[in-house]
Amino acid sequence: MPGVDSFYQYSTNPALAKYNLSFVNFGVGNGNYVPDFNGANGKVYKYVPPIGTQKQGSYEPAQILVTPKKQQIINLGVDYAISKSAFVKAELATSNNDVNTFSVKDNGDDRGWAAKFQYNNSSVLKSEKGNQLSTTLDYEYVQKKFKPLERLRSVEFSRDWGLPLLQLPADENIIKAAATLVTRSKNTFTYQFINYHRSDQYNGFQNSLTQSGNIKGWQMNNQIVLTQFNNSNDKGYVFRPVLDVNRQFKQLRNWRMGFRYALEQNAPRYKQTDTLTPLSFYFDSYSVYIKSDDAKKNKYGVTFFTRTDRYPVSKSFVKGDRSLNLNLQTELLSNPKRQFFLNATFRKLKIFDSTISLQKGDETILGRAEYSMNEWNGLIVGNLLYETGAGQEQRRDFAYLEVPAGTGQYAWIDYNSDGVQQLNEFELAAFPDQAKFIRIFIPTNEFLKANYITFSYRFDISPRSVLKAKDLKSFEKFISKIILTTSLQTSKKSLSTGSFEFNPFKYNINSAALITVFTDLFNNFSFNRGSSKWFFDFSNHRRNGKSLLTYGYESNRLNDWLLKWRMNMGRTMSISLNAKKGLMELLTPQFNNRNYQLTMYSLEPAFVYNKMTKFGVTASYKFDDRKNNPLFGDQKSTSHSFTLESVYSSLQRFSLRGKFTVNGIKYRDANTTPINAANTTVAYIMLDGLLPGTNYLWSMEIRKRLMNNLDLTILYNGRKSGSSRTVHIGTVGANVLF
Repeated sequence: MPGVDSFYQYSTNPALAKYNLSFVNFGVGNGNYVPDFNGANGKVYKYVPPIGTQKQGSYEPAQILVTPKKQQIINLGVDYAISKSAFVKAELATSNNDVNTFSVKDNGDDRGWAAKFQYNNSSVLKSEKGNQLSTTLDYEYVQKKFKPLERLRSVEFSRDWGLPLLQLPADENIIKAAATLVTRSKNTFTYQFINYHRSDQYNGFQNSLTQSGNIKGWQMNNQIVLTQFNNSNDKGYVFRPVLDVNRQFKQLRNWRMGFRYALEQNAPRYKQTDTLTPLSFYFDSYSVYIKSDDAKKNKYGVTFFTRTDRYPVSKSFVKGDRSLNLNLQTELLSNPKRQFFLNATFRKLKIFDSTISLQKGDETILGRAEYSMNEWNGLIVGNLLYETGAGQEQRRDFAYLEVPAGTGQYAWIDYNSDGVQQLNEFELAAFPDQAKFIRIFIPTNEFLKANYITFSYRFDISPRSVLKAKDLKSFEKFISKIILTTSLQTSKKSLSTGSFEFNPFKYNINSAALITVFTDLFNNFSFNRGSSKWFFDFSNHRRNGKSLLTYGYESNRLNDWLLKWRMNMGRTMSISLNAKKGLMELLTPQFNNRNYQLTMYSLEPAFVYNKMTKFGVTASYKFDDRKNNPLFGDQKSTSHSFTLESVYSSLQRFSLRGKFTVNGIKYRDANTTPINAANTTVAYIMLDGLLPGTNYLWSMEIRKRLMNNLDLTILYNGRKSGSSRTVHIGTVGANVLF
């Protein structure tokens, strides 16, 4: 490239890859590299040549050095009561802040000092019996080299004084004087004066007047604050009045009505041009509300709120936009069997000048409703939640981070044998020794405006709650043994089109308007549950998901039908049967090798023998058949597994559990050679991490309690999959009971 001496390029070729780089974001137009998606695990960047002298990227190969630091604080405080009504407080602090303990350069500026003195006096006015006057005089000094451990000022301090959010340290002097009058009727009036001076030529004066109390039944909380400041380059003022008045009307069943007005005008101006700086802002808001008595169980409330924003244009503020908001609140709690909560807000944004307002005209609804019920003595118990709104959805990136074996969730399988970790080579680990990675999500600066809806419910129907066990007819006995359970949880975010979204089921999972979605539906029919003789469950579980990632969409689907049956043959023996039919699907357009749609069938009978509570043996057989859709490879697997499990326990002092499984698997994949047939994502899922052929799995668990407060656990797992090597895993753990 003309004018370019050299640049870095990502490569997986060991002969070409020479450097391991880290990149730092310097901002748009300040770098020569941009993020590049190529499927690698972790961030990859590519070089973008500049156009003329203007850089086209945001990143540069660099590393921010984090130096070893030392920070120490010594604080001394003294309180002294001069009399019953007057006392003084003094505080002295020093800090030692070394930003690089490896360096001796500029060690002379590590030490900083701060001091504070306060005088308080409170007395009852003799001329007005019951009125109390309190005065405060406060002085504070902070050296610019003083480094506190935590934030020294309030979050709104810079805003209150017309300062930028981030500013260089300076010597600070603060003088404060205040007087508070509390009347016999508990009304409070406070006047406060503050002078704030900085060594960088900033000087400000603040006057505030606050009033609160009850005047003829009207509850008031009012404040007026005026701050004037002068800096080296600008001067201005901050004006912030707040008026809050409300009253409870007994003749209206203690309903409360109120009004609130707030204005904030922050107007710093450049001295040379007398124009407003970019830090200037101006808004005012009004709100009117009415709400019912808070002491009652059923509550209602309505609030109307409007805010107008003005933006700095040259020497004056120009109206840019205005929002109109209406809020409704309801709580119905008087009936313990049926309870309802509602909080809904309608917001309309009007734009007066699109050249100065960065927002767009919009209408949105934010709402949340909850309902719970318990009818007919527990015959129907359930709850329901509905929530809707609008906001910004962030695109997410993710990477896999290696952790100690057994502490992660994912396994890396080098499908293409290139030795490079790629995003499409990570699977949920089937065994603890493979769980060496966790997945971390990395936020990006890309956002989409979205509507979101959350809807969920759960209902349980139990006829036995109303049908008594005595004197039941045959049909009533049959009905009393049934328990129905249904639950749904769905959460979706879709692209905002300017209209309201209320339907949680509007889009299917393949719709381009759908950004993210998660749906989980579970239905279960139980008969004779809790019986000592026999019972069965029949259930259906459906789960759909879709997420927006930096490389596109990823969706998954699950649909399982499950039958569970168990019968006890006396006190020591029982037989059971688990039958399952299901569908499992994953679609990732960016990675074709990860796409699959599996149909699954399984049948698992089992025999259980228990000798009191000390000894138990379980023998089971499982048939499992899985087939992939021909569009995604047409793979097929069939497995026959035999499992023998035994448990021995001696009260709570000792237990021993052993398990042994033989699993014979047949696997067919016409798209690969027999040697590489099992080295694919689909094979890993279909075979549950095992290999074609005969697989052996065994485990042993020993638990022993020592000295009544120490539990010792020894775990051993082993497996031999097909022609692979044998894997042995052993862990030892101890739990101390206090």
